Amino acid sequence: MSFGKWIVAFTLATSQLCLGEHYKLFVLTGQSNSLGNTAGGEPDPSPGSDPADSRVKFFWHNLVDANTSLGDSGGVFTSLQPQQGGHYSGSATHWGPEIAFGRTLCRAGIRNFGIIKASRGGGGNTNWSKSAGGHMYAHVVATVNAATASLTSSGDTFEITGMLYIQGESDSSTEAAAAGTRFQALVDNLRSDLPNAANMHAVIGGIAAAGATCDIVRSNQNAIADSTAYIDGFSNMNLQAKLYDSLHFNKSAKITVGERFAQAFLSAGIVSRHY
Repeated sequence: MSFGKWIVAFTLATSQLCLGEHYKLFVLTGQSNSLGNTAGGEPDPSPGSDPADSRVKFFWHNLVDANTSLGDSGGVFTSLQPQQGGHYSGSATHWGPEIAFGRTLCRAGIRNFGIIKASRGGGGNTNWSKSAGGHMYAHVVATVNAATASLTSSGDTFEITGMLYIQGESDSSTEAAAAGTRFQALVDNLRSDLPNAANMHAVIGGIAAAGATCDIVRSNQNAIADSTAYIDGFSNMNLQAKLYDSLHFNKSAKITVGERFAQAFLSAGIVSRHY
């Protein structure tokens, strides 16, 4: 091989080695059942370990409120794992639907995906309203931007493929009445304000707490999911007996909710099985 041809071959080979990966990213947000409390009284409140965990890229920054952080992943993607706790009684750690969601997609043969979690420990949907200046809207955008910057700095590319949402138990009657329209506004604004998110598909995980206001939240969230092509939802009312304090899902329920999120995205064709 001539020297010139060797240079061309070497350049092509090294350029291929330098090519990054392309990732599909899912954003998880909402209040405490999105955060995932661990005060259910199980002998082992952890999600356990799974070989899939090391295959799922995971970035997080969770909040107590507008002024208090629960903890983050240090500004980098890690493997799938529980997050910092210690603020709420009985919850030494936090983990929610992200665990079973990530494991289920991985077991379906899906690779090169990641989860970005930006949840808080309570609060009505005003917190996620861009027009109302909700701090969680700004926090979701900032967390996603930090996560994607860490990917692109390594030469990787990405698309914001989906959003997982569980919120509504703390809504006031006014917020409950707007639960559907505010969620659509949240999705529409994030599709515009997040990078590479124009086709983001959203899935609402239904709340299971009892009460008239929660019934209104469920009705309005169901209505917006039924009428909007890029929004889906599923009910968790059959998990009501697994609310350990009439509000928070216990360990087995959190696993079920995560699996339901994964099945919703698979059924919608947002990701495809690769067995």
